[in-house]
Amino acid sequence: MGVDIMFNFEVAGLADEAETTSVLSSLAELLAEEGLRDHEVGLGRSIQDGRHWITGETDYPIGISRFYAWRPHFEGAFEERVRTVAPAATASINWRYTDEG
Repeated sequence: MGVDIMFNFEVAGLADEAETTSVLSSLAELLAEEGLRDHEVGLGRSIQDGRHWITGETDYPIGISRFYAWRPHFEGAFEERVRTVAPAATASINWRYTDEG
């Protein structure tokens, strides 16, 4: 059964611009592999006072079939991509079910 969800994420604690670029590329690749298009999930990078981080979010609800199985798969792949490129970084994903007021 499919679920309409929205999500956002953040990757913080990135060392520098090069590491930020590498993580951003890796996450963009993961999103593409998962069939999530650029117009469905936006990605961005920020730097302030020498701190680098990445954020991303859905612009509208997206339908995911078998979400109960896909969510742990996606979360694991997301964390692995970040950990491989930036071991000291922290990553978080927040889910919102659109049928929950």
